[in-house]
Amino acid sequence: MPHVDLSSSVPSRDAGFSLSEVLVTMVVSLLGLAIVANIFAQSNAVYATQRRYLDARTDAAGALDMIVRLVRQAGEVNAANPALGVNADPDGNNVLDSIRVVSDWNPRNGVATDAYEDVTFTVAGGILFKREPGDAAPVAFSEQVNALTFAYRRTDGVLLATPWAANKIIIGHVEVTLQATPVNGSPGRVFTSSASIRRRE
Repeated sequence: MPHVDLSSSVPSRDAGFSLSEVLVTMVVSLLGLAIVANIFAQSNAVYATQRRYLDARTDAAGALDMIVRLVRQAGEVNAANPALGVNADPDGNNVLDSIRVVSDWNPRNGVATDAYEDVTFTVAGGILFKREPGDAAPVAFSEQVNALTFAYRRTDGVLLATPWAANKIIIGHVEVTLQATPVNGSPGRVFTSSASIRRRE
């Protein structure tokens, strides 16, 4: 029977890791974990910023779309219905930063008393407010709006410098500009849209 030397398979007392090796391994592992945690934290911060930016953008775009849709419906104004149409300065400050739209469309039943048929929009403190006759106070409509401005043109395209002094029946076109709330020091995005008032003479 061949002779087998078992002395080489017996572990020596020197086998294993020394304390310095264990410490070096732990330090390297902790550094790796710290780098991964830092990358994760930075990614979360970037994501949160982008989420706030996208939320502001979505809220502002949605609010702008609603205002433009309501303006389009304000076409019934005529001598028989003087209350209907677009009021360019509902707060009376001679600044084009608010609007009141009165229209019979929801449904069209001869009175403007249904939801969204008599709405005033204003901005204060980074919030777009809407107010209807049944509201006790202005209601927050969008919390991501920093500013709201309007420009008005006559039905023949001529710009109205003081639309609040003009007869509502000659207002044919409204341009709406809305600025979203700034995010992390960057300026808020500006959205502009316009509507030609649909006339129902």
